[in-house]
Amino acid sequence: MVRTCTAALLACMVAMTPVFFAFVSSDESLDSPRSDGMNVQSRTVGSADVPEWRVSDNWIYDGYLDVSDFAASSGVSTNVQNLGGSLSRTVVDMYVTDLEGNNTLVYEVESIGNYQSDGSIDLADQSGCLFVDMSTTEIIRASDLATYTQTVGIDVFFDPWCWALLRQTVGELTVVNTFNPPLENYDFPISVGESWEMDYQQETEFSGVSNFGIPIPDDTNESNSTSWTAVSQGGSGAAYSGCYQSLNVSNYDSSGAENGFNWYCPEVKGEVKSSIVQAFGFIAVHELVSYQPVQTGKQIEIDVQYPISPTGIDLSAWINVTDQGQPVPNQELQFRYESEQFFHNITTDSNGSYLITFDSGDNPDDTIGTDELGSHGLIAWIESEKAVGAETLLIDSEVHEIDLGTRSAGVIVNRFRPPSEPNGQGQSAILDPSVGLSAIAGDILTFSVPVINRGLITSPSSIIEVTSPDGSRVYGNVPPLFSLQESRVEINWTVPSSQQFGNVYLYFEVDPMGEITQDGNRTNNQGSLFLFIGATPNPILNAPSETLTIDQVSFDGSPSSDPDGGGVACEFSVELEDGSSSTVPEEDCILEWSWADDGEFLVILAVTDQEGDTSTTEVTVSVINRPPEIVIGSVEQEVVVTNPITFSVIDGYDLDSQDVQSPLDLLWSEDCLEGKVGLSCTITPMVEGVFWVEITATDDDGATTTAQHSVNVSNIAPSNPVVELYVDDSILFPDSREVYFVNEAEEVTFVGRADDSSNDIDSLVHIWKPFAEDIPELSFSSTGEMSTLSGISYNNSGLNLATLQVFDDNGLSTELLIVPIQVLNVAPEISPITTSLGELEEDEEFSISPIATDTENDQENLTYCYDLDPSIDSDSDGLGSNDCDVPSRVLVHSWPDSSTAPASIFFHVTDDDGASDSIEINFQVVNSPPDAYASVGSQNPIEGAPVILSANGTIDSSVDMESLVFHWDIDVTVDSDGDGDPANDVDYVGRWIEFSYESGGPKKAKLTVLDDSSSNSVTMDIDVAEAPVTIAGSIRSNTYAIAVTLIALMGIGYLLIFRPAGNGGLASKKEDTTNIDEAFDNPQIHEEFSFQDFSSPGRTDFSSEAPPSMEGLEDVLRELSGEDAQKVEEIELPPAPDLDKENAILDLDDIEALFEE
Repeated sequence: MVRTCTAALLACMVAMTPVFFAFVSSDESLDSPRSDGMNVQSRTVGSADVPEWRVSDNWIYDGYLDVSDFAASSGVSTNVQNLGGSLSRTVVDMYVTDLEGNNTLVYEVESIGNYQSDGSIDLADQSGCLFVDMSTTEIIRASDLATYTQTVGIDVFFDPWCWALLRQTVGELTVVNTFNPPLENYDFPISVGESWEMDYQQETEFSGVSNFGIPIPDDTNESNSTSWTAVSQGGSGAAYSGCYQSLNVSNYDSSGAENGFNWYCPEVKGEVKSSIVQAFGFIAVHELVSYQPVQTGKQIEIDVQYPISPTGIDLSAWINVTDQGQPVPNQELQFRYESEQFFHNITTDSNGSYLITFDSGDNPDDTIGTDELGSHGLIAWIESEKAVGAETLLIDSEVHEIDLGTRSAGVIVNRFRPPSEPNGQGQSAILDPSVGLSAIAGDILTFSVPVINRGLITSPSSIIEVTSPDGSRVYGNVPPLFSLQESRVEINWTVPSSQQFGNVYLYFEVDPMGEITQDGNRTNNQGSLFLFIGATPNPILNAPSETLTIDQVSFDGSPSSDPDGGGVACEFSVELEDGSSSTVPEEDCILEWSWADDGEFLVILAVTDQEGDTSTTEVTVSVINRPPEIVIGSVEQEVVVTNPITFSVIDGYDLDSQDVQSPLDLLWSEDCLEGKVGLSCTITPMVEGVFWVEITATDDDGATTTAQHSVNVSNIAPSNPVVELYVDDSILFPDSREVYFVNEAEEVTFVGRADDSSNDIDSLVHIWKPFAEDIPELSFSSTGEMSTLSGISYNNSGLNLATLQVFDDNGLSTELLIVPIQVLNVAPEISPITTSLGELEEDEEFSISPIATDTENDQENLTYCYDLDPSIDSDSDGLGSNDCDVPSRVLVHSWPDSSTAPASIFFHVTDDDGASDSIEINFQVVNSPPDAYASVGSQNPIEGAPVILSANGTIDSSVDMESLVFHWDIDVTVDSDGDGDPANDVDYVGRWIEFSYESGGPKKAKLTVLDDSSSNSVTMDIDVAEAPVTIAGSIRSNTYAIAVTLIALMGIGYLLIFRPAGNGGLASKKEDTTNIDEAFDNPQIHEEFSFQDFSSPGRTDFSSEAPPSMEGLEDVLRELSGEDAQKVEEIELPPAPDLDKENAILDLDDIEALFEE
């Protein structure tokens, strides 16, 4: 597991290395010229290693079978070419078997293909549809996907006339191929430029039956030699997404001829596109459309110590088993190194891993490749679960610690020919080294040069030197590479316009300065590539621009040439009479051609040079033909206008017609009853006088001839009156009763017309009566082919009748046309207004006055209503939103309580026909927060003396006033409830409170008023005076005089306080009780009391001025009498009022107690 994490970390480091190479200018340490025509970038890529398949993995392909060569060699007469269809390939099993004496793990893969002809084909002089069903079972070695056996069953059916009920069996064929050694279509790991070949024995067995005389081939046992090359990497052209880095592996026979190709896609663990020649002669071409791998089950990973190893040494490999990403401990599985027939049963540790050691061995594989003795698969598998993991190990007798190298055969050349260049199409092409590399001036070439580390350990960073075809050099960084890891350097070069014809070379060398001393093999550090720079051929085509039908025309392209030397090949594309084209190659570049029909025909000459570049030129030939002959006539020589007459072709022919069945195309000048094409033409003349008809005859070459004939046409009365009604620019359509519908007060336009001969049509008189039933004497007239009567409107709903009658200048008329019109009532409509009042506070008054419009007759009789609560159906009609709570257009209203207010109201208007319109007006009545007001009974209370605080004067909505709650914090600087926040204490509750401060100094008291959903607070400053200092010692010697004076003052105070008011006496005063709330609410009740008031910002202070204070008198008396502080505390004070009562009553004794301190 440690090695796995280390590998992952190194992979991340490689991924983060820079991928763009900078130019190395001439003043840098690597002194070489800069090429402005080249730029370099690099990317690290990985080779494709052997995949692991699971039972039920499935690939689905669309494709076709090219059976043309097979059919041609069968001896059966047929024109079949391709059979289209689909192929489904599935892994059905995995097991260990004996392959030529070797214990081998194999996959069993089953393929089902169904193909059919595209429509009807000919088979043995019978037309019909051909079907081919193929089933294939393959035994494939799991370690390298080499094919051991291939059993193919082919069933061929033919449906005469494509009727399945007539199906015939053409033949049933079974083909069994056995390859010894197994055929390695892939030599993993694969990278571009790698080639391998192998010699093998192929035994083929044929069996089956044929009902059409197709012979069954004899069995064969042949020695074959096949080679493969990974020629390119990139997109295959298949529509399947996700396979943009597929490898094109082409295979060749012993003579070097290409047999087919596979585009191997590592992402789908198989082919995304393929073209393979089957052993029995079919060419199978397929493209992947669906890949469904098995996603569940345990995963096995093999992490080998060295992906490439010397022969005969001990190697280590970690076997890791996971299930949904979690390690699987104590898992029994088998490690298999089948090259050495080494098998070992193992059990994973607590981390789901097992470290195994084995001998790399010295056995070569069955292919002949480069830079390796053999590539062998390492396998670990869980037999009971059919789960497998695989990894390829390369062994070679010469392996170095580091072995950086390039591979000329692995260079990929992408050529982009801009549209501005000769024959440029703005498309890219990957050049195949097997057929030569060539380019022309202006081509943009991208060379992808591989750098691979075939050493045991990770190579350090290096550079690569690339010498461009123009001799300039560029350099770029090569990142560190793991063992067998590949990095590609991409060099862009635009062929300059001044480039001379001939071969140019690209040279490249990794680590050109030899800085990597551990590189044990520098023979592969260099590489080169050459390509031919030429030009597109120059096509020249000499041909006439005009000729006659059937005449022979000579097209001469022999002056064409190739500017860069060499011969050219000519191919003509000739447009045929049916629009298709015929392609004709000509060795001498001269084509003789003729056309049997006239027209404009395009001839294209394509000239191709030896480098495969093609240029074209074209010419258009005009083929002229002679016209046909035509004669027409009629039986009658006179006809009444608007009555039909028939004209016929008397004679017609075409001397050079190519179609004897229909030598002429006939086209009449008039709209005939039979159509404009035909041998006869029936026409209804609409004009009095002489009527002419004309026919045009066209032969199959396009030449035309015209012929004419005339008859005399007499007069007829007008007919077929037609009426159309419009509102604005829109036409009205009647119902099935031919009744039109319009709205009240809607202006209607009448349009009328009638049929007559052309010479009478402009003098027709139209008589309109729009109110034929109610006002029959009112009529309107106009003259012409068409009449228009505008501005007619109907103000009352109901059925109305209008009429139209048309007269010609001879007094003849149409029948009276009656037009019924149903006038519909128009519903009133409320003009757009804002339908949301937003938030309204409690008791906030609002006013709305919507406007409604209707037709003029209905406007004054509209009824307006407001439904103030859609949730209540006050009129009990089943609808809550149509009640008439307020019969008015204007509404002025408010809601006192947000909790009972609705969320919307409805305004509706109704006309005298009962039609109505309504709108919903939305709003939200929100609670009004209270406006806190607080006052204090004394501006400067004394420490320990009673203090009265009142919230009278606090205001809120009328509904919320009775439910207000008053919280008092008598000092926001003291945390009385010990919660850490001194400002949130609730020391007292009530509209007014009485208490005393135990210490002097400035205080901050806070009132918080709460209603049902909000609150408001006010803070007031109270300056509490400290208790007065004792003065008894200073005045003790004058006790008598001071006592007399104080008694006199107290007597005066007593008289002032208890003085009778008016005619009442003391007794009546005592009977009077004072409500403390009223005392705070109305300062005029007891003017002798004064309160310091505090309110929220903006409130007006209305408290009266405070009377002179008598504070401190009792302290003086106590000191004069010799009483100490302890005795003062023992004086019994009147009880405090009940704070839970909102209207506590104070009597005179209570009021006196307010001033005792």
